Amino acid sequence: MSEEQDLDELLEPLRTDITTLHVELKLLRQRQDGMSQAVADVGYAVHEVKEKVTASREVLDDFVERYGRDQVVANAQAELTQLTVEWKADFAQRRRVRSLARGLTHTLTAQAVADGLIDHDTIDACVRKQFLDEPTYWLAPAIMAVAARHNRETARASRATAHAVWLDSAKAKLFFALTCSRLGELSEAAGWMDRYLNSIDHDDLGPEFGVVLEAIANAELGYDAYTYAREAMARWFRADGSAFQSPPALSTGPHLAPWAGRLMEFGEDTSGDRFAALRKLTGMEWPALESGWRTATALQGTLAYLQAFPTVDDSPTRSGHYADSALDHLIDHLEPDEAELQERMARLRVLIKHRGDLEAASAEIDESARETERLDFVTLMERAVFQPELLQLGASARGLALDCVWESVRASTLSMARTSRSLLPPVVVLSFEGWTCEYPTDPAQTFDARRAADELARHVEERTREQVDSIVPAWTLTVASVMLAAGCFAANLWWVGESTSLLLMALAVLSCTAALGGVAHVPFRKHSRRTAGEKLRVHASYLVMQAAGELEDLLVDWRYGLGCAEALGEWHPGQPREVEA
Repeated sequence: MSEEQDLDELLEPLRTDITTLHVELKLLRQRQDGMSQAVADVGYAVHEVKEKVTASREVLDDFVERYGRDQVVANAQAELTQLTVEWKADFAQRRRVRSLARGLTHTLTAQAVADGLIDHDTIDACVRKQFLDEPTYWLAPAIMAVAARHNRETARASRATAHAVWLDSAKAKLFFALTCSRLGELSEAAGWMDRYLNSIDHDDLGPEFGVVLEAIANAELGYDAYTYAREAMARWFRADGSAFQSPPALSTGPHLAPWAGRLMEFGEDTSGDRFAALRKLTGMEWPALESGWRTATALQGTLAYLQAFPTVDDSPTRSGHYADSALDHLIDHLEPDEAELQERMARLRVLIKHRGDLEAASAEIDESARETERLDFVTLMERAVFQPELLQLGASARGLALDCVWESVRASTLSMARTSRSLLPPVVVLSFEGWTCEYPTDPAQTFDARRAADELARHVEERTREQVDSIVPAWTLTVASVMLAAGCFAANLWWVGESTSLLLMALAVLSCTAALGGVAHVPFRKHSRRTAGEKLRVHASYLVMQAAGELEDLLVDWRYGLGCAEALGEWHPGQPREVEA
């Protein structure tokens, strides 16, 4: 009992310390919970502050962006106002000149002058005032010449005409050609058109040339103007020695030169599984076959495209629609300084329209710039003939363009036909796993695909038989393994020991297994080889039959394409329209 009391007395301080420690731990846990809650509250508060800061930043960024756009719009409006004032001060008078030009060139005006409804002095006073206001604008002396013609003042008309031509040769000549056409003086219109075509830069043609081309092609300026235009366009085309040279990648033969790049787009494609079997059996010969076949199908596609080319009646009625449009377009055409100012104003209007969005405004400006693209003559002819969706040209204008370039196109088709014909071999060699056969390309000769498939099957069977017969037991491995196993058993009798005995017995078992495998593998390998050979035989027969069919289709297309080349050599876009001047 005393011992228990002594033990309790000894443990009492320890119990007291443990109790005290437990209380202190409890207090610490409570403090920790309080601190955790405080940290969580701080984290939540920080998250709220972060969200508010993010929202404030977004609002600020949006404000800055809107403010920047507003500033851009404000600056654009101020600049537009300044340019508008500048344009009115410098070029507003030209609007009156253009308005007077539209009136003087109208057929009713000429009739009114002839009937005495309009006083000659009034016309003379109007054109003199416009000339004094715009002495450097070619249209001012041009309308003075028209007014002088109305007043039958030949000398003044000649001087005004010369002055207009001196200010802007090409525009003045086109103006007089279209004006004479509208007044019914087709012979004089043809002369002016001939001078115009000889004075323009055919490497820098604007959208107005397409309208002029329509008027000429529809004989609205008379047959003489049509003839002059054909001769001038043919001369321009011949003068451009680099016209339609094919890219190097398409020059598969020595004959592919002009127009090849465009005409090859009419050829068929071998992408996908088409001719897959033939491609596999012809090997290195396939690229030449494919190139020749594609060239032939391009000739076929070219003939089909040209045969579907839109045509018009040989004697179209001269409604004057295109000539009137061309004249109105010419009168409204802005001069370079005026066009530059108008372009700047248009850019500012687009920028204001999109509320300062530079990217959207730039995209719309680029789109409008493509609509007013200036082209060289060669590109214009290319698009007129082969890319009509890029130009707003009618059938007559496209026919005139085709007539201009036809000889070059025809020469290219004949050159492509020579290239395709040179790539057509007398026989096509089909090969598979050491077996070969020759497929004649001459349509007079026949090819027995079933016989070729049987020969290939026999070849595969014979090759499989040779491979099966070559499979024999591995006698060297078997004998060596047996001898090693016998040695292990003998050694086990001499050196008796637990570890040594286990090692020798394991080695003996492995040797016996190797010896057995050297003989037992033969039937399994022969069976596997026969199965693989049978599958290969079936696949080879199918492959050669498929390749023969594909080759026949390819040769049919090829021969038809070469036949189309002969038709292209005799085809022509039609005789020029004989329209009375």
